Amino acid sequence: MRIAAGISYRGTNYHGWQYQPQRPSVQGIVEAAASKIENAPIQVLVAGRTDAGVHATGQVIAFTSQQQRDEATWFRGLNALTPNDIRIDWVRAVPEDFHPRYAATARRYVYLFLDKGSQPDPMLEDQVWSCLPLDADAMDRAAQALIGEHDFSSFRGSGCQSLTPMRRVNRLRVTRQGSFVVMMVEANAFVLHMVRNLASALHDIGIGRHLEITSLLRARDRTLLGRTAPPQGLYLQHVEYPQHDVPGGLLPAIIRAF
Repeated sequence: MRIAAGISYRGTNYHGWQYQPQRPSVQGIVEAAASKIENAPIQVLVAGRTDAGVHATGQVIAFTSQQQRDEATWFRGLNALTPNDIRIDWVRAVPEDFHPRYAATARRYVYLFLDKGSQPDPMLEDQVWSCLPLDADAMDRAAQALIGEHDFSSFRGSGCQSLTPMRRVNRLRVTRQGSFVVMMVEANAFVLHMVRNLASALHDIGIGRHLEITSLLRARDRTLLGRTAPPQGLYLQHVEYPQHDVPGGLLPAIIRAF
């Protein structure tokens, strides 16, 4: 029986999604919970591995169970066996060949900036990038040059194992919601640290630094970009599966009220 599930988690206390010996990971927690319910080892597949400190409101996993338990039993059991910063949002029985990574046609990330300048909000510090006031309209205008299929070498982290830097960005919008500036980007896939590097470039434009996105793209040179944006502002928000009945992800809770 193939089970898919949607997960939200706060990545602050974890060294990313992927299991690491002697370090807490979201995968380790979820696999331990599923294995306890199964009474046998379970390996969990995932739509996208997130880095240390990165959050998710629409992560998707899948695993195979030899037991005939219904969706509600898995839902209740997984939530009972995971801590409060990891939540199972839904559970679905799916075809045996469903793979959360390879079946996905698009992924959507949200990056949150908070206008606080020199007075960051300690209650939100691990959920946003607190920064100088940003011109969201200027950021959004610049972002449109990134729509389409491009070589994203200038936004690719060192150590990336992808065979190609070519990616297709379907949507990229930057909007202001109260004190928050929200960057939402959807693409067929992403190279290593691509979203955080996009956030870094648009941040520089938002605070008035001169940066030509088109020139940066054409240069294919990561050294021309500043530091990678910090991980705590990043959320995996949605994974698209048009051929499967899989619910969509939610926006981060801290901006839903705006």
